[in-house]
Amino acid sequence: MVQSKKDLFGAVFAEFLATALFIWIGCGAAISSNTWHSGNSNPELGSVVGISIAFGFGISVLAYGIGHVSGGHINPAVTFSFLIRGEMSLASAIMYMLAQFFGAFIGALFLYASVVGLTTGCEGNSVDTIDDGANERLCASSCTLDADSGLFMDCGPPFGLGTNVVSGAIGQGSAFIAELIGTFVLVFTVLMAAVHPSNGSGPNAAPIAIGWSVMLAHLVLVPLTGCGINPARTFGPAIVSLFFGADSFVRGAWVYYTAPFAGSLCATLSYEIIFKHVPAVGEEAVANQPPRSSSVVGNIPEGLTSKFVDEA
Repeated sequence: MVQSKKDLFGAVFAEFLATALFIWIGCGAAISSNTWHSGNSNPELGSVVGISIAFGFGISVLAYGIGHVSGGHINPAVTFSFLIRGEMSLASAIMYMLAQFFGAFIGALFLYASVVGLTTGCEGNSVDTIDDGANERLCASSCTLDADSGLFMDCGPPFGLGTNVVSGAIGQGSAFIAELIGTFVLVFTVLMAAVHPSNGSGPNAAPIAIGWSVMLAHLVLVPLTGCGINPARTFGPAIVSLFFGADSFVRGAWVYYTAPFAGSLCATLSYEIIFKHVPAVGEEAVANQPPRSSSVVGNIPEGLTSKFVDEA
């Protein structure tokens, strides 16, 4: 069935808006923790928990909010899974991904506008003379300390707007594996909780499980990689930080644009080959049953995401 351009536009705009809000919420929490340093191998436990909750609950709320419109992907790696499963056409998937990347950029811009004043007290001051509106940790993470004068100079966005950087304590290969597994957990949860026909809880509960998977991934990965598991999440803060003076393309940037797609591919193949036709305990085989919903969250008419497969 050919769907109207209005339907597709609404879905794409929903992905754009939700991704922008996701960046503002999650990366905003990272900045507000006043401890963010992506890949800090010795972080404060409280800050890691708080950041993880913000990202996890944020994705749950937004998936509930737009699930009936677009499927609530909010992540190019999730969209990639639906593409390779044949639930979306290539054209629709590209539009979703472009909306997600652009949404992340706009969300990071609004986040920068919200927090730019935090570094006002850093510029031109030393560690001993920092104004009350800033602190040493913020200044050290956002500015360059001039070796000759001992003054903080050339301040960029506060805490790099939560930009992902691989920890110096692990190699980039280890970071790739960690990001792959983190994304696997997320996409596998999406497929099993929202798509599998024998999921007893139904798609209405899927955003809760998906949010928890995002939160758990952050609890593990924040000290190692800052937790990307979403190329758009990495892209937005990095680009905006680069525009406003930070050196965002640093150690391990390639990891965040490759590992999530690899993890999504592995999760999708695992689902399609092993789990798709496995019935729930006490049920008969479901080999010929359609998925309960082909979107991330439900109570959604069947085929919300797949409706774009046959678009003109």
